[in-house]
Amino acid sequence: MDGLLRLPSYAKINLALFIKGKRGNGYHEIETLLQQIDLKDEIEFRVTTNPEIAFFCNDPNLPSGKKNLCVRTAYLLKEFAGVQQGAEIRLTKVIPMGAGLGGGSSNAAVVILGLNKLWKLNLPPRKLMELAAQLGSDVPFFIHGGMAWAEGRGDILTWFDFDLDLPIVVVYPEVHVSTAWAYQHLNLDLTMKKKNIKLARFKNRNFNNVEFYKNFSNDFEAVVFKAHSILAEIKQRLLQRNPIFTSMSGSGSSLFAIFRTVSETVAAKAMFENQYRTFLVHPIRWGYKQTIELALTRA
Repeated sequence: MDGLLRLPSYAKINLALFIKGKRGNGYHEIETLLQQIDLKDEIEFRVTTNPEIAFFCNDPNLPSGKKNLCVRTAYLLKEFAGVQQGAEIRLTKVIPMGAGLGGGSSNAAVVILGLNKLWKLNLPPRKLMELAAQLGSDVPFFIHGGMAWAEGRGDILTWFDFDLDLPIVVVYPEVHVSTAWAYQHLNLDLTMKKKNIKLARFKNRNFNNVEFYKNFSNDFEAVVFKAHSILAEIKQRLLQRNPIFTSMSGSGSSLFAIFRTVSETVAAKAMFENQYRTFLVHPIRWGYKQTIELALTRA
C-alpha cells in the first residue's frame, strides 16, 4: 500500500507593503509584513512507484502538466534529492486565485513540505527554503508560516515568535489584478520617498493595539484603486465598521479588516457575503514544524 498524506495549504495577508525601488535585474525591493491566515486549500499526496508526477485539481482553470506550479515544484525537489519514486498530488482549491492571498505560493511550499515527508528526505527547513526561493518570492514564507517581516524581493525573512490573535474578515470581489501590471503602473518616485516602518519598530510591539497600525499602508492601493474603484468602495465600507485596521492584501484584489471581536467580524462579513466571496478568518502559524509531527496514513 502507498503512503498517503493530507495537508492544509494556508493563505496569507500583507499587513503592510512598501515598494522601495527596482533592482537592475528587474525585481523590486520591497518591505512587507506577512501574516498567515486559516483560509486554506487542501493537498493530498500519495507516493507512487511510477517516477512521474500526476496532478489533479478541482479547479479547471489551473494549468496542468509542467505548466502547473505544484508539478514544477515536485520535479524540482525530485531532481534535487535524486528521488526515484513519483507522486500523485490532488489539490482542492478554496483560496481565490489572483487575490493577493498567496494561494499559489502556499501550494508550492506545501508540495515541498509534503513530498519531503512522503519521500522521507528529511531535508532541514533551511534547505527547503532555498528550494522554495527558486519558485517565487512568497514561497519561502510558507515553509515556516506564522508572521514574518520580508525584505529584498520578499525572500529575506525575519520571523516573529508572537502572533496576531484577532478575527479578520477578507472580501474578494472577483476582480483579478495582475501583479506585473501593478508594478508597471507604480509611481516609484512617490513610494521611495514615503516614510516607511523599520524592522526595529516591531520589537516588543502589541499587534492587537490599534495605535500600532497607524503607519501601516500598502503602496499598491493607489494604483489599483484608481483602476478598480470598487476596491476603494469596499475599503470605505469596511472602515465604516470601525475596524482596528483595514487594507488591501498584496497587489489585490482582496481587502481585509481586523476587528476586536468575532461579533464585529461577523457583522462586517454579513455586509458583503451576498455580493462577494467573503471569509471570516484567524491568524495561524503552520509549516515545517507541524508537518514533521504528522504521521502518514495508509491508502
